[in-house]
Order: sequence, then C-alpha cells, then structure tokens
Amino acid sequence: MSQPYAMLRGMSQTDTSTPPATYVDADYDPWIEFENGAWVRFIRLLTVWWWDHVYRLQAHGVEGLPAEGAYLLVPNHSSYTDPFLHARPQDRLLRFMAKASMFEYPIVRTVMRGGGGFPVRRGKGDVFAMELARRLLRAGRPVVVYPEGTRYRKALELGPAKRGAARLALEMHVPVVPCATWGVKSRELYGRSRWRRPRATTVYGEPMDFSHLEPTSENVDHVRDVVWAKVHELYEQAREIDAQR
Repeated sequence: MSQPYAMLRGMSQTDTSTPPATYVDADYDPWIEFENGAWVRFIRLLTVWWWDHVYRLQAHGVEGLPAEGAYLLVPNHSSYTDPFLHARPQDRLLRFMAKASMFEYPIVRTVMRGGGGFPVRRGKGDVFAMELARRLLRAGRPVVVYPEGTRYRKALELGPAKRGAARLALEMHVPVVPCATWGVKSRELYGRSRWRRPRATTVYGEPMDFSHLEPTSENVDHVRDVVWAKVHELYEQAREIDAQR
C-alpha cells in the first residue's frame, strides 16, 4: 500500500503502488471533516504573502465566486503551487487533488493537507480521489480540478482538457467556475529575465450551470469542451490585463 493510502488507515507506510481494493467511510471522513486550525491559518498567511509580494498577484472576477455551497473551480495548470494561488483571493478553503507521490514526503504532505490537498494517483482512474471529490461536493465544499491533468510549463498554449471535471459537474449537479492564470509558467516564455520579479494575473469567470444535463458520455464531452473554451477565453483576458500592468 502506498503512503497516502497507508496514512488514511493508520497502517505502516510501505512504499508500494497498490491502493486498497475497497474503501469505507472511515477512509474519507478525515479528509472531509477538515479543521480550520492554526496550521491551516499559517498556510493561508504564507500563501497571501507569497502571491501578493513575490508574484504581485492580481485577481479579477472574484466577486462572482460562490460565497457558500459546493462548486467546481476549473483552471489551467502551470505550477505546483496553483491551488494556493487560486485560493488566495477567496475566504473559503479550496480542496484540490495533488499527485500521490507528493504525500510521501512528511513536510510536503503536511503543507498539502494544510492547504486543502488530497492524493490522486494520476493516470490510474483513482477511485478514492474521485469518490472523495464527490463527497466533498456533497458536503458543500468547493473543489479545484485541473482538466489538463498535469502542469503545462514549457509553452504558453494550454494543454488538452480531460473529462474528469465535466463528469463531476454533471454527476453532482454543481456549478462550474472557469478560471485562467497568466504569468506563472517558465519566465523565459514571457520574455522576463531571471532576476525580474514575476507577476501573476488570474481571471475568474461567472459560474456555469449544467444541472439540466444528464451525465451521459456525449454531455460530458460537451461540458468539457464548453468549459475549456471559456478557460481559453479567460486566459486571453489574463494575457491582455498583464500586458497593461
């Protein structure tokens, strides 16, 4: 059993790649009933300082984010720290998937958990991560899903979108908030020197409602394409705003 799954059940942390065959409520509950304690507040303060003072983050469209209830935030993915960036302008704790291997290191695991992360075994159809995302949404929590599935840092273009976010939105009947960030890929792509302070610009779109659609394969593809087209549009807006800064 790999470390993230061993951690769930309090078992010895053996480094193998095989998760449990089945899960019970006790596996999910510690990740859902998340305490907003001192460590979470510390991570929040660190996040605020990092994005405000190092990356000079500007966020637009924050007023349209749901103040309560579940929703899916669907951004492009450029950096390991993207979930903390997208949480910066919000008062709510965003929950997000992070690749399971990151939870094998105690310090990284503590930071990830404190920031709202939970493990996902990418490319393996992770039953635990998808079911936990459903349960978090059912409990009224906001969840971040990156449709690209991995970071795209070597080119300015966005990567292709996978179907997971669209499927969750249709299964759980929750609104989708598209989002795009410009400025956190490799600096040379923006023509910036290594010594120049970076800057990030994020644009949040209006919530999109697909609750009238059934979670059929055709509708999942349709929602994926519609949402990702909106993310592309917001990405261009973020690029234009950045050019004027």
